[in-house]
Amino acid sequence: MDENIRKSWQLAPDQVEITNTLWVPGLQELTQNIARRLGYESVPLQCSLYKMLIYGEGGHFVKHQDTEKEDGMIATLVVQLPSIHEGGDLVVYRGGKERYRYDFGKAEGTAAFFPHYAVHYADAQHSLEEVTKGYRLALVYSICLPATMRHLEKDSNSPTSDDLADAISEMVVEKESFALLLEQEYTPKSIGSLGTGALKHIDSARFGALSEANAVIPADKKLDFFVAKLSHKIISCPTSMFDTDWQEAERKQSIHWYSSSGEGLGYTRDAKVKCKLNFLNPGQATFTQLWEPHGDSNEEPYTGNEGPTRNTKYSRFAIVAWPAVQHAENALKIMSVELAVEALMPRRPVDAAVLRTFLNVASKKLGSGKKVWGVMIKPP
Repeated sequence: MDENIRKSWQLAPDQVEITNTLWVPGLQELTQNIARRLGYESVPLQCSLYKMLIYGEGGHFVKHQDTEKEDGMIATLVVQLPSIHEGGDLVVYRGGKERYRYDFGKAEGTAAFFPHYAVHYADAQHSLEEVTKGYRLALVYSICLPATMRHLEKDSNSPTSDDLADAISEMVVEKESFALLLEQEYTPKSIGSLGTGALKHIDSARFGALSEANAVIPADKKLDFFVAKLSHKIISCPTSMFDTDWQEAERKQSIHWYSSSGEGLGYTRDAKVKCKLNFLNPGQATFTQLWEPHGDSNEEPYTGNEGPTRNTKYSRFAIVAWPAVQHAENALKIMSVELAVEALMPRRPVDAAVLRTFLNVASKKLGSGKKVWGVMIKPP
């Protein structure tokens, strides 16, 4: 072995014995979590020990790419055992540039007391920086698809959280927001109780990717996430007394807002719903495909002088996001004035032009001379 490239000791799986009875169930639970984070929820990924590595002082492994150790291998799991050491960060690269760095608890002072783990795609370039003091012990596992499900293997070069982070960073802070319609069915009770924790299957994977991307972008570009129930009600009436065709007579719409933790943030109704949400459409569905399956219609017969009507209501939950630095302004436009004032008050200082615009809009929505959270709303 060329120690200029790699310097470490290693043990084969048959030379390693783990007697902790909690290790296997803990590893199984971790594998399920990894499957969910990688977009393989409900897929029984297999986790098999490949080797144990021991790095002493001067130990390292230069930037390299793993070979596929087993059929169907999609990722590598590195579990660092409690180790007293300095250095030895795992660095993962994308496009030749450093993208992630894992210190396995050293900065928090927990490396010597608890196991820590990192996961990277099997074909990701990575390196292990030099251990400058002590010893680092790590178990390396191969994460593989079952033999009958290897057609599900993803292209690691397709858009990922890294690409999302780049896209989010390029958003125009003052103007942009987006909404992602959720594929699964949810109830106000489940969203109110769990927030984004209620998300299932593809919804959970997509929101997880957005959250991971949001975690690595600069503070001035970070997003605030909300859950919104979008509802459209269309009231139709017959085109004539003798016609069975219907024509739209009235349209109502509302948005019920929730925080990502499930806290109810109130409603926006009818005329106040003036925002135009930029809908993401990863499945490239048509407008009809997006909404028709989520509609429910009922007809009301003649009642005295009132003619028959057909009421059709379309409802879907969505993730809505906008730049955190614009939360007060966006809340004022499409949420309540109370929430907008609550978001604005912590800002120090507040730009005079922003405050003037804020008070103008608030006074139009509420009327002059009303107090909101102890602030008198008056036109400037």
